[in-house]
Amino acid sequence: MEKAAKTWTGKWWEYGGGGTVWDSMAYDPELNLLYVGTGNGSPWDRNQRSPEGGDNLYLSSILAINPDSGELVWHYQTTPGDSWDFTATQHIILSDLEIDGKKRKVLMQAPKNGFFYVLDRTNGKLISASKYTYVNWAKSIDLKTGRPIENPLARYNQANIDVAPNFNGGHNWQPMAYNPNLNLVYIPARETFSNYGQDTTWKYNKSGFGTGVGWNLAIGSVKSRPTIKDKKAKNVGKLIAWDPIKQKEIWSIEQNNTWNGGLLTTDSNIVFQGTADGRITAYSGSTGKLIWQANLQTGILASPVTYLVDNVQYLTVITGWGGGYGMKNKHTNYSLPGAIFTFKIGGNAILPKEIPKNTKELINPYWKVDTNKLVKGEELYYKFCATCHVVAEGGGGVAPDLGYSLFVGTETFQKIVLDGLLLENGMPKFEGRLTKVEVKDLQHFIINRAREKSK
Repeated sequence: MEKAAKTWTGKWWEYGGGGTVWDSMAYDPELNLLYVGTGNGSPWDRNQRSPEGGDNLYLSSILAINPDSGELVWHYQTTPGDSWDFTATQHIILSDLEIDGKKRKVLMQAPKNGFFYVLDRTNGKLISASKYTYVNWAKSIDLKTGRPIENPLARYNQANIDVAPNFNGGHNWQPMAYNPNLNLVYIPARETFSNYGQDTTWKYNKSGFGTGVGWNLAIGSVKSRPTIKDKKAKNVGKLIAWDPIKQKEIWSIEQNNTWNGGLLTTDSNIVFQGTADGRITAYSGSTGKLIWQANLQTGILASPVTYLVDNVQYLTVITGWGGGYGMKNKHTNYSLPGAIFTFKIGGNAILPKEIPKNTKELINPYWKVDTNKLVKGEELYYKFCATCHVVAEGGGGVAPDLGYSLFVGTETFQKIVLDGLLLENGMPKFEGRLTKVEVKDLQHFIINRAREKSK
């Protein structure tokens, strides 16, 4: 059996001008090296952040640091000059693997950019790298230089293009797991894509998002630029069993949503995962066969844990839903308050009864939409609202879908947005940033979008 080196993970939140950064760390006591994954730059578009180009050193990188002195011993940059929010802050796993007949001290990571990396953790040299999900921004990783071989249009300088993976990545912060019995890494992965284009009107915004990426023509992408679609790209979740030595997928489970929980694997070769649609699941680690599941009714992001008490083994998982994706999406009837569920073999507690879905209708208030205000309203929506809200896309997540909000089209909407009527609920007030006229422009856009979707 291969022994995994002692690892631990710390995470902290960073907000400002372009995204969230979850940092993963691992420590090798024999080498006395602390490995730290780093995040992306802001704005995302390197042309805005660094007009002369360059790698923007230490962005989207793995750093090996002497924890006694703080000295940087080596670094490896997974995405030089990142322009897609491809952080390298995902789970870092340390192990000793036999590769080409030689025992190697390795570091493994599946960052957002869609490539699975195996590095020599003593010196940071690249051993291998392969795509673990659908990737179109780069063709491969050059094993001699360690750099990606980018596709010509990847940096969306000349066109608006579909980029895969997108800012949610092929793998996000949810921890993967390594089974040394089977020499398999299990990845809570996904296939994702989004259309990227340069925001030609971008200006520094110190109080909110400022990605420099024009997802919507209303915020500055040049309308005459071609939009290149990728018919192979899709948005689905995947649970992948990955062979880090052969750099290939052994099995995978396709899931109907992209935001599922972290993983646990056991000495008995079982893989546990909570899902966005509210299930705790158990799979055979060698075949991917579903062994057991229970419906807990709300999205699960945390990794399950297992432990012994008086020689009885328990499995515990914390339910709870949120994050950037969770603000705008949910895959259960409701986002219920977080709860702790514990299971054991032979347990006889009864799970809560499923709460039926409350059907809602899209809004259609008495409001004459002024088509001349739609472009301005759309621009304001993507600048101030789209970080947390969607419009007429199924109901929203932690934050409501504005296409179903009965406040839209009323004076109460003005009080919520400008005066902070729902401040205690987490809805900020935009007094001083939006005018009454602009709030009306926003409502023209929201109502029009809801009417279009209801047709």
